[in-house]
Amino acid sequence: MSQSIDDLQAILSECPEISVTEPEPGFPVLEVKTSVSEATIALHGAQVLTWTLIGHPPVLYVSPKAKMTEGIPLRGGIPICWPWFNEHPEDSTLPKHGFARNRFWELVSGEALGKEATLVFKLCSDEETKQMFPYDFELTATIRVSDKLRVKLNMKNTGEEIYRVSSALHTYLSIGNIERIQLEGVKGSHYMDQLSDQTEAQYQEKNLQIKEEVDRIYQSMSSVLVRDLDRHRSVFVDKAGSRSTVIWNPWKEKSKSLSDLPDKGYLEFVCVECANAGTDKPTLRPNSSHNVETVIGLRPLG
Repeated sequence: MSQSIDDLQAILSECPEISVTEPEPGFPVLEVKTSVSEATIALHGAQVLTWTLIGHPPVLYVSPKAKMTEGIPLRGGIPICWPWFNEHPEDSTLPKHGFARNRFWELVSGEALGKEATLVFKLCSDEETKQMFPYDFELTATIRVSDKLRVKLNMKNTGEEIYRVSSALHTYLSIGNIERIQLEGVKGSHYMDQLSDQTEAQYQEKNLQIKEEVDRIYQSMSSVLVRDLDRHRSVFVDKAGSRSTVIWNPWKEKSKSLSDLPDKGYLEFVCVECANAGTDKPTLRPNSSHNVETVIGLRPLG
């Protein structure tokens, strides 16, 4: 269950830049307005839904068919995938991409200084999470809204056992047309093709252009630049604490099978995910933590 509207407003009482709305009953969303950008963030999943620089088209994509319902992942924005990526390795009945994106987080604080607003959310282990992941943890999501969007996930082992985790900041970038973009930053990297039965990594010889369904885990610590010819701009995705980058687009046929995505929705986004996926799984020892962070912004097309 989410915090009440009254509780959220009390936390944000001295921060007029952040307001509370409820687009669906029991589904609070925070609206952030700074002098340079605007964003919306749901308590469900501590998920950034929208972010845009004032005077520019949206930078993040949200499906017009996305569902605002507790326990159901919302298609778009930046879902937080944790503590596993994709299907659970041992139990396919558990939620895909973990449970962090399907639960309400607690808003800890919200403040604004100058052109930047910062919100902090927490999610801790409980009896329900231990049925899916039998360990103690504390997750902290710090979201900074300014001329760049920064999302940092701190994962802390608060128990006495050692464990490994996967994670991803599953970023949906809004684009003019999927067939008129080019992705720079993965050239020269090896990747695992999630759509192939091959067990060996493949090599990316050129900058990536998407002409079909793509689902790849790149072994890369580099930033990615998405050159968007239709919108005459580039979107950069910087990262830290991540040795893998996931690139995903469902293309034509899979889009038709996704009930929360329009049939032609695939044309309007590409996912570029700062991740710890595949073999990249940080080990968390008792009282230790790991950060994964993404920074998103705009540059001229060049």
